This record gives sequence, C-alpha cells and structure tokens, in this order.
Amino acid sequence: MSWRFISLPPQDGYHMVTSFVATADYVTKGGKNTLMVFYAKGPFVNVGVNQEVWLEVDLDFTRKMGIPVVRRDLGGGTVVITPGEHDYFVVIREEDAPRDSGSLYKKYLTPVVDVLREYGLDAQLREQDIVVNGKKISGNGAMTHGKSVVIAGNILLSLDIELMSKSIKVPSEKFRDKMAKNMAEWLTSMERELGKVPSRDEINKKLKVTYENELGATFEESSLTPDEIETWDKLAEEKKAEEWIFYKDNRHPDLRTERCVKISSSVALCHVDYKSRKMLRITAKFTHDELDEVSISGDFFVMNPPDFLDRLEDYLKGTKVKDITTKIREIFTNSKPVLFGFNADDLIHAFDEILSKPEVIEVTSP
Repeated sequence: MSWRFISLPPQDGYHMVTSFVATADYVTKGGKNTLMVFYAKGPFVNVGVNQEVWLEVDLDFTRKMGIPVVRRDLGGGTVVITPGEHDYFVVIREEDAPRDSGSLYKKYLTPVVDVLREYGLDAQLREQDIVVNGKKISGNGAMTHGKSVVIAGNILLSLDIELMSKSIKVPSEKFRDKMAKNMAEWLTSMERELGKVPSRDEINKKLKVTYENELGATFEESSLTPDEIETWDKLAEEKKAEEWIFYKDNRHPDLRTERCVKISSSVALCHVDYKSRKMLRITAKFTHDELDEVSISGDFFVMNPPDFLDRLEDYLKGTKVKDITTKIREIFTNSKPVLFGFNADDLIHAFDEILSKPEVIEVTSP
C-alpha cells in the first residue's frame, strides 16, 4: 500500500485550516491516503469549530495587531498559531480508521512520538496530545469528511508565550499573567528541550520514515492535484467570511453573558463552564419553566454526525426544565454521536449546575 507524502510551502491561516478538506475530498473519491506537512506564514488565532469567538479571543488585541481570527472545521480549543510550529495532516480512507478515537490517535500519532524520541525526548501520547516530561509539545484533533478521516496536529518548535497569552480572552490582566505562567509550565517546544530548533527538512524526513515503518506502507513524495489546489483556494477564500468565523456567535446573538442574571420575573440568562474531559461552555435562557434557548460550545470534538451540536441545541429548545435530562438521553441514544471530550452524563451534570443557580431557580420554580 502506498501513500502520498506532500511537503508544502508556508501558508496563511485560511489555507492552513482548509488544506485537508480538499485532500479529504480527493481521498473520498478513491485517492491515496496522504500525509501533508507545512507551517504558517505568520501568526493567527485558530478557533475550534465548536467554540464561540467572543468567549475565547481578545478581539481588541488581535484587531490592533492585525492578527487574523480563523475558524477551522476541527474541534479542540483556541490556539495561537505561529511560524514556530510544524504542522502535519494525516488524511485516510474511512475504512483505515479505527472506530474509537483512542485507537485512531494511537495508530496515527505513534510515528510522531517516535520522531520526538529520536531526538532524545521522553515523548508520550496522552489521549490526543503528545507530551514531554508532562508538558504538551504536540496538539492534535480528528474529524470525518466524506468517506475520509483527518488527523491534524503540530510539533511545537518554538513558543511565543506573550503573543499567545495576549490573544486569548481573559477576565483580568492578573489572570492573563497567571495564564502566561501556566502556559510556560504546561507547554514546551523542541527549542526549549533541545536548546535548538532542528531543520524542518530533517523533521520531514524523519516523519516520512517513521510513518512508513509504523504503518508498513511506502510514502511517495508527491504534490497536490490541480483539483485539490482549486478547491483549496476556494475554501480558503470562504473561510475569510465573517459569517463563517462568527457562525457560533451569530447563531445565538442574544446569549452573551459570562454569569447568571435574572432579566425579569420570568426570564433568566445563565452561563457555566463545566469541566468534563474537555470544557463545556453552556449559556442558557430560561423563560418560566422552559429552556428557551441554549448555546453549547467548547474545546471538544464532534466526529460524527458533524452537525450534532446544532441538532442538540435545536432539540433542547423549548424543553420543560423537568424534561431536560430525558431529552438529552433521547438525542444521544437516537443519534449515537461519536464525541471526544464529553458525554450525555457530563451534559446532564452541567445543566444540573445551571439549574441550581438562584437566578434560574427563581424563574423556573412554580
């Protein structure tokens, strides 16, 4: 079995987040499994598909600095992408992907772990991330597209903690300082670990060899097809549209609060951040004893069906408070979503937390 190995020149943020879509179309139509490597021309803020920009990004800072905000098709959290990382995309046929996410990541990220170990680093796969001495050096995510599966990730070559911390929305400058300190404690890079940054060509060669050895396949150096390039450019242009970037924000324009507040005797707005395996951010509007509207966002991954989050929000709209748990279990049972980061029980617990808030109790109680 042979794969394509494609090394591309540096790209802008909009091309960075859409390259794998064009290639996933190619693979879906019967093309070869593909490993692509490249990196960013300049910094940009990369927001997960399931996140709301206003909750995650310091838009005043990014606009002032001319740093684009780019919303990707993959889940996960908001990250600041800089030329200091080396990105890879593994695009495979659906039948070559293990069903459960843990096995998927293990199979296709072990070669990256092996490359880092070749540099003498004690790299370990921890769920979908790769850590060295407990610090993350590689973040990864996965999604389905057509009849293909995409694993996207990076190797941190160097870090710009100041830029990263200033681009992320925080409640106060004191919190920002703490966040920067925390980033320095839980992130690392090849430069920090080795005292130097290996060349990208060297890393690419090692990636190619380790993937060949791990998968028992031949990786042929190749290039994108004309159709892929045409699709890629078109998709990158579409990603510049504010309708896409702020899709989650615009879906619930009236649910903009980071606390719980009683609007009137019959209406309450409430926001909670609930930590499951990933972060669940829920903002809900209650009118009398009904869940009038809800926004569910966070750094989790929805692999299948891709529109499950929208379906979930729509399904819960108008639900009586006493029936929320039942409705959540119904849609999870009927849709059988493939998620990474939370499950039905986590969502139920998050709603229990919201419903326990005094502002919500006052509105929803008989």
